[in-house]
Amino acid sequence: MTWMTTAHGKSRSVKAASQWFAAKARSAGVYGRSAHGLRKSRARALAEAEGTSAQIGAWTGHESLSEIERYIRNFNKRKVLSSTKTEQKVPTQPTKVPNLQ
Repeated sequence: MTWMTTAHGKSRSVKAASQWFAAKARSAGVYGRSAHGLRKSRARALAEAEGTSAQIGAWTGHESLSEIERYIRNFNKRKVLSSTKTEQKVPTQPTKVPNLQ
């Protein structure tokens, strides 16, 4: 399936599409962004919205389930670490321990 074509109506290669995207971003004054970064941020947003592996794969074009599940695992780790208000309020200052001697 062809998603992007050249000015001559031919399919763009993956590398050419990535280069095209980066050039358009630069011409818009956006530096340091890539098509891969856009794809990654979309996968992360879908994982945070609790999208299924099938939904994430459909949006991002990932064919490998292991790649999709990596985004979900990374989000689940963050979710677990900040899941409760009590956990978020754990003091970061050292507490004094009484001298038991």
